[in-house]
Amino acid sequence: MGNSMAHAVFTTTDAEEAYARARRLVALLEHVDEEAYVKAEARTVEEARQIMRLLPGAAVDHAETVRDPVTGEYLFCELDPGTAGDDELRAELPLRFSADVPAPAVGPEIVRAVGEGQADIWWEGRWPDDPETDCSPSAKYDGVQLVLHGDEAQIDVWTPDHTVFVHVDKWGDLPRARKLAALIGGEVLGDAQIGW
Repeated sequence: MGNSMAHAVFTTTDAEEAYARARRLVALLEHVDEEAYVKAEARTVEEARQIMRLLPGAAVDHAETVRDPVTGEYLFCELDPGTAGDDELRAELPLRFSADVPAPAVGPEIVRAVGEGQADIWWEGRWPDDPETDCSPSAKYDGVQLVLHGDEAQIDVWTPDHTVFVHVDKWGDLPRARKLAALIGGEVLGDAQIGW
């Protein structure tokens, strides 16, 4: 039981560079799950259309809490973005799309589509055994995460930075995180955070 521990290992204001470093880490996984999880925020109609194309069948909801002005109840997004016109989409923005997609299909196009919105991409898998650091793999906790416009594994506040995280066992496996960071020209930044 429990969550992985996530270590930030690279941060930049260049989204494509952050994506490239994340993919280098994904390539180091001994095993990568067949599907990656992608959550992306659209702030414009054009972004929404591009994200829908890249994440077919994605779940859609408001990116910010929307409440009924009379009852105060939470309002779910009932919009079908596939059939909605531009004006209907614009009235519901910002929107959040989330989907499990084939891991190889998560290309740099998603980074470009997001624009100024936040996004979260998870490649779960398993790191190889590392006798040198006495690190053992964990299929439940290992993986790579890319956060666009954020610096927390549990996405919170918008920032201009894009952050790459390595997820390791529930104890935080700092030696493995440091070694992985060095392999992409990064370093462990700050304390371990709660991951997935």
